[in-house]
Amino acid sequence: MTDATDTAAPASVPRIEPAVHAKLVERIRFFFGDANFRNDQFMQNEAKSNDGYVEISSLLRFNSVKKLTTLPAHVAKAAEEVATVVVSKDGEAIRRKDPLPENYNANDRTICVVGLPTKDVAAKVEEAKEATEVKEVKDVKDVKETEETKVEGEEEKTEKKEKKEKKEKKAPQEYTVNIDAVKAAFGKFGEVALVRMRYNKSDAAKGIAKSALGSCFIEFGSVEIAKAAVEAKETVKVGEAECTYTAMNEWLAANSNKNKKNKGNNKKGGGDDAPSEKKEGEELVIVPIEHESNCVITLSGIPEGSDREAIKAAFADVEGGADVYVDYSRGETDGAVRFKKSFDGIKDIAEKLASGDIKIAEAAVAGAKLLEGEEEEKYWNDAAKAMAERKRKFNDRKGNGGGNRGGKKQRR
Repeated sequence: MTDATDTAAPASVPRIEPAVHAKLVERIRFFFGDANFRNDQFMQNEAKSNDGYVEISSLLRFNSVKKLTTLPAHVAKAAEEVATVVVSKDGEAIRRKDPLPENYNANDRTICVVGLPTKDVAAKVEEAKEATEVKEVKDVKDVKETEETKVEGEEEKTEKKEKKEKKEKKAPQEYTVNIDAVKAAFGKFGEVALVRMRYNKSDAAKGIAKSALGSCFIEFGSVEIAKAAVEAKETVKVGEAECTYTAMNEWLAANSNKNKKNKGNNKKGGGDDAPSEKKEGEELVIVPIEHESNCVITLSGIPEGSDREAIKAAFADVEGGADVYVDYSRGETDGAVRFKKSFDGIKDIAEKLASGDIKIAEAAVAGAKLLEGEEEEKYWNDAAKAMAERKRKFNDRKGNGGGNRGGKKQRR
């Protein structure tokens, strides 16, 4: 294998540092890996129209790549070390060596990790402030501490402690480790294909800020690796924390049962007058959503920290943007935008999103696609089902049962 600092680029092209080269290799492996590629509509669309290849010039628009290099030769050189991809003869494009596997089930390859270290954001600021104050006191060598100043000092400490405890109750958390640290810790089991750090759903209206949940989902490179990790049944140290984990399917089942239990406990009253539990197999009434064709753009790789307002703001200056409906949940990487009606320029909007000309929260999405045909019908069917499920849950909480009143068609 040629040394990482040697490239096939012309002599006029600066050499790349080994650490940067290694990071580029990791990025190429990630972008073209099963876990990412199957969800990346932008890369899939380009590959379909380019004999399976994705142009390196397109990859250089990705934030995580362009902060490492702006030279195509560096990306091509890195790709040569990724066994699952092929570099074109002209060195200007990359494709997957094998097609995406059929019947891919991400849950079978995924574990849920809990116990990741977090830190209170407000406490971090407070500690820095206190450290500065302590240093200032130490620097003053001629301070004479009388009984009066001691009492004042104790009162001040008590006041600070009360303020800190008050802040900690509502203050958001941040992770003290990053994705690379998680990958390094769990890499002992095998290839880590994807890490999703978990956050709560923020709500500006309720004063709920984005906060780390201290857990993440890890998708491994194969089902076998995930099974081996689960069977190992060991704690894994990430940073200074000892983390535990469970198989994704077990985690989903446990949370489903927990939600059902909480739902039952929240019901008021008892005896014969208590609301009855929803019967197993109760019919879900799905009412089609009225819509026009060719008016939905799906988004993948939505920038971290985005919310519905940020996504809607990105469409403020485009045709039909004033009335778009944003189908997105905070913390997710994928979503969709629905226009009230289709128009000639809607495909151009999707292409501008995909190319990065239209940004969300000042960052480009990984991919964007105008849905058509069967894909669009599937989207609307899924949206109608999701709406029906939300309505049934809402009615269950009120004790009114499921179903749709009045038989009127639901609108976006």
